[in-house]
Amino acid sequence: MAGWCHAGLGVCVLATAALGAGAARAEFAKTPYLQNATPRSVTVMWEGTRATAATVIVHDRGLPRRLEVAAKLRQEVVIDGLAPASRYRYEVVAGDDRAVGELTTAPEVGAPVPLTFVVFGDTRSSSDAHRRLIERIRAEVPDFVLGTGDLVDEGHDQRQWQTFFDVEGPLLRDNVFFPALGNHDRQGRGRTADNYRQWFAVPDNGADPERSYAFTWGVARFLVLDSNAHSFALTDQTEWLERELAATRQDPRLLHIFIVMHHPPFSISLHGGQRDLRERWTPLFERYGVTAVFSGHDHCYERSEIGGVRYLVTGGGGAPLYPRGRRPSPIDVAAVQRFERVHHFLRVHVVGGLVEVTAVRVDGTPIETITWGEPPRPAAPAIVAVTSAGGSQATVATAAPERHRGADGPGLGGFALFAALVLIAAAGAWRLVRGRA
Repeated sequence: MAGWCHAGLGVCVLATAALGAGAARAEFAKTPYLQNATPRSVTVMWEGTRATAATVIVHDRGLPRRLEVAAKLRQEVVIDGLAPASRYRYEVVAGDDRAVGELTTAPEVGAPVPLTFVVFGDTRSSSDAHRRLIERIRAEVPDFVLGTGDLVDEGHDQRQWQTFFDVEGPLLRDNVFFPALGNHDRQGRGRTADNYRQWFAVPDNGADPERSYAFTWGVARFLVLDSNAHSFALTDQTEWLERELAATRQDPRLLHIFIVMHHPPFSISLHGGQRDLRERWTPLFERYGVTAVFSGHDHCYERSEIGGVRYLVTGGGGAPLYPRGRRPSPIDVAAVQRFERVHHFLRVHVVGGLVEVTAVRVDGTPIETITWGEPPRPAAPAIVAVTSAGGSQATVATAAPERHRGADGPGLGGFALFAALVLIAAAGAWRLVRGRA
């Protein structure tokens, strides 16, 4: 398998093929999918058509490690003893069936490792639109995937959960999924989330287990909230949120705080911004300098900025698209800076203090790219000595990326600019080597 590794950072990037495409489905009702990555472990889950003993095989530096799993219908297996910020090939063998994928561990807290993740939500009822989006996202190589809720249309319907996992199976086999709870994911008169809870194994560290939680990836802290109407007014969740925000800001290793929840505080679409969230949570987001808030609920793309915080609605995962609202509130109109009614996802890059977000339509074209923050400050330019075929020598200095001071808008972001500068330097060096300079 092609790829490269950085020994100093412990990072391996592999070219991912369509693994396990021909695997039989007799033993897997829901094929293996990844949950809850930490620096040392990843959880793999699946559901069988019957209770079957299984073997999980992890290929660690070329040496297979086997975990024997007792027969159960639903499996939740923690693969531990892994290296931080590394990618491994794994297999799940159940009966005569075999599923193969790759998993990625998180870096250590504060590790200066570049981060890429994908965000989308509101997949709900249109499996065809959902499937087209997943096929597009699979061309990405993210570290993990964030979901903004409403994964299904009716949380009580097991058939809809099966459809969700059928569509997303190829993506979640190779990418850890961190979901937020949407209003459609709940079920019954009590609006519980029993099915949602049984299908996901998220960190158990929130105000209400599996409905709110937090995790860290390198220099970024992620807080996933339950924003449903019966939940967001609860004192315990708000107190937990403020404790987490304060603790993150007191940790010098952490540069970013990202919030994930279903309902948007600001929106000019059908549902509109949620006033209770604006009153209770957005003051905390501003006080503690939250980097960005991702939400769904309205089936469109929206970007807002207020109080120094960026709010991104990404509800274009497959559900029927929503138009602009007929009478949006003046607060929402003042906050929202971009709206498009389109199926899409977000690609987010983080390097040091620099953040780049690209909204991508299902056809692969970009809606827009916004960049803000400061890239890592290099100690000095890298100087490369190159000897030409004739014996003469030249030096090439690879430039650091240009700084962007809070400049939002489409165009050449920090990552593209840095890549261009490096390619220019490399091309010049190559011409020197070939004796053409």
